[in-house]
Amino acid sequence: MKRFAVVTLVLALALTTLVAGCSTKPKEKVLAKKAALILSGPVNDGGWNQNAYEGLQAIKDKDGFEVAVSENVAQADQVNLMRNYANQGFKYIIANGFEYGDAIKTVAAEFPKVTFIQLGGIEHNGANANAMLFKSGEAGYAVGAIAAMMTKTNKIGWIGAMDIPSIRADEDNAIAAVKVFNPKAKVIDAYVGSWTDIAKGKEAALAQIAQGCDIIIANGDAVNHGVAEAVKGTKVGFIGWSRDQTALAPDNFITSVVQSGAPILLDLVGKGEAGQLKGDLYVMGLVEGAQTLAPYGKIVPQDIQTKANQVLKDLKDNKITLIPPKGS
Repeated sequence: MKRFAVVTLVLALALTTLVAGCSTKPKEKVLAKKAALILSGPVNDGGWNQNAYEGLQAIKDKDGFEVAVSENVAQADQVNLMRNYANQGFKYIIANGFEYGDAIKTVAAEFPKVTFIQLGGIEHNGANANAMLFKSGEAGYAVGAIAAMMTKTNKIGWIGAMDIPSIRADEDNAIAAVKVFNPKAKVIDAYVGSWTDIAKGKEAALAQIAQGCDIIIANGDAVNHGVAEAVKGTKVGFIGWSRDQTALAPDNFITSVVQSGAPILLDLVGKGEAGQLKGDLYVMGLVEGAQTLAPYGKIVPQDIQTKANQVLKDLKDNKITLIPPKGS
């Protein structure tokens, strides 16, 4: 009986300990001052991804963040990669592109203490998922107006990486500007289905040149490098996107849409550190200094520069009605 009593007591103590252990909530992971950036292409693409990477470096240098970056991330890997960063205690997970919306929606719900920021997207949840979108259409309208004034063949090429709402909205507004500034001109478009395929960019540009386009607007990240290669040695004008791309084709360069990553991420992460990010959509454009045009190339006449500057002013003053993205 004594042996039975001892065994019973031991079992009772073990059971009490087990129940107590089960009833204790696991300690929540403490989020470190760390920010991760997820990119669809390389950090040196001379465009969209490089801008975001420079923004990441800005918060590292100014705010003392530990940072990490993942390049060339396939869509199938987005969710697991975000989960991995969240499990490592990253306070901010920044995804650079419209294509990350579904992954953010999934993972943000699983990690409510982590702050997610989608650059160039619309995924926000009123809690921990925030989105930043460049004001759709205003940059497209500006370069469309310039192309319309510059073309002599009345054929303008538009080359996009992916046919997504933000890029399509800029093309729609470029077409609208062409109708205003040169009703005889038309826009011929091509979407190559990649952010990184330089060869496809060159192939698309050569096809447009063969069709008589003497101005090509390229909105394709690394794809723009292929477009620039195609116009070299010709009289075709080149308009780039995301940063100043003068160096890609200096003799053909007209201008570029410049979208700056550093001020955007410094602003958004600063809001996060102050407890002011509430899962909202932040729309930034010419007025906020989030996007502008690069200095005009040497082939742009002074009178067209003057007219283009007036277009920019009218856009800032909301004197031009823009076409919204499809589905908005």
